[in-house]
Amino acid sequence: MPDALFRSGAPPEALRERRDGPVAAIVVAYESAAVIGRCLESLRAAAPDRVLELRVVDNASTDGSADLAEAMLGPGRVIRMSSNRGFAAGVNAGLGAVDAPWVAVVNPDVQVPPGGFDRLVDELACHPRAGLAAPRVVRADGRPERSVGLFPTPGREWVHSWLLDHLGWPGRWARLPGSTAAVDWVSGCAWLLRAEAARAVGPLDEGYFMYCEDVDYCRRLHDAGWSVLAVPEVEWVHDVGTGSRETGLVAADGGPALLRYFAKFHPGVPEQRVRALLLRGWKLRRAWRKARVRLGDVGSAAVARRYEIAIETLGRP
Repeated sequence: MPDALFRSGAPPEALRERRDGPVAAIVVAYESAAVIGRCLESLRAAAPDRVLELRVVDNASTDGSADLAEAMLGPGRVIRMSSNRGFAAGVNAGLGAVDAPWVAVVNPDVQVPPGGFDRLVDELACHPRAGLAAPRVVRADGRPERSVGLFPTPGREWVHSWLLDHLGWPGRWARLPGSTAAVDWVSGCAWLLRAEAARAVGPLDEGYFMYCEDVDYCRRLHDAGWSVLAVPEVEWVHDVGTGSRETGLVAADGGPALLRYFAKFHPGVPEQRVRALLLRGWKLRRAWRKARVRLGDVGSAAVARRYEIAIETLGRP
């Protein structure tokens, strides 16, 4: 597979970005047959002012996701992974297969409005040291989704573990700004990357299987001198939880992924302290969800089960 974006020694003229340059879009799919068609159809009109190149990376789906994508995009546009190595590995495979100054990363359960890529490119072009831009993300029913956050610290994780972020204390999440502004991190479900920044920072950390790889990547962008922009003037729709039919089997709240983040960026914090914070938060949220089930919220049962999975995984090496 070509390593176009991350190769070294490319001539400067080949790497020079242009505001009107093409946009590449990467969709990482896993058991996404129910939604990927709507996603790809929406992407066709996402960059009317620029050339658009689409790639789907399929993480060894068994539901025909790859075949559906290939039927829509044509041969050579689907990268079929031999096994499911996680979201970060899928994104990296896509980045290695494209060569464009702007690269979008889109979940298969996201729909992008006409011009949605172009508008984010325009924002990045106006901010030369911005490496990544992300839109306002809303659910299918129009409700805003939490997609902007603060970099984890022991204090913020303590706030999150006691549910105090629901009362406005600074925990994991941050308010979406009222206009385009720099933030700590944005959800990986909807990204527009400047290829120059991606080359400088390198691939996503494949040590994260799912969750927290977006926080990690934004942190690395910041550490390398690039900013991350939230662009609330642009809105994409995320039909959250439908990107894979196996979402219900995934540990809630990022699972143990935060252990890796703290080991990398806060090595002085004992792992046992982070484990205790995670465990307390998950037990409280599990209890809250079970209480909601008793009050008639049937959907909370699946969420409670995902917190149980998170608690179980924390005990595994």
